[in-house]
Amino acid sequence: MGKKENYGILAEKYFVEDQLPISAIAKKLNLTDKTLHEWKKEGNWEEKRKDYLSSQCSCNKALYELVRLLTDKAVCDIRQNGTYPDSAALNFIGKMADKLPKIKDFEENEVNELMTKLSEKETNKNEDMKQKIAESIDAQLMGED
Repeated sequence: MGKKENYGILAEKYFVEDQLPISAIAKKLNLTDKTLHEWKKEGNWEEKRKDYLSSQCSCNKALYELVRLLTDKAVCDIRQNGTYPDSAALNFIGKMADKLPKIKDFEENEVNELMTKLSEKETNKNEDMKQKIAESIDAQLMGED
């Protein structure tokens, strides 16, 4: 059996799911970077990694929303009626408790990503404004105004 048959699936998993860089995979599997880059290109690993990350993000987002809704409802019911959620809801919330740090990290990443996008938009607006001001000054200096 060749190297690809022996290590290809594992190398792809390391790259796509575990987010390891090619150099780390090469060391781990005792393969060359060149070989792994060839497999990566042939197998379209970059696109698979993007798809995997996107699906993870969607799953985390849905899980976060579900936990938040159940918790909000439980708190509201306790405050308004003095009634506690059913055992299935409490059990689910309890099981998710150990995942809350990951969910919190997800929320922070979402906020940071949004802030970065907003910051980039502001920077672009400022650059556009600077460009318009510079063009206006040039026009005035050239007597085109």
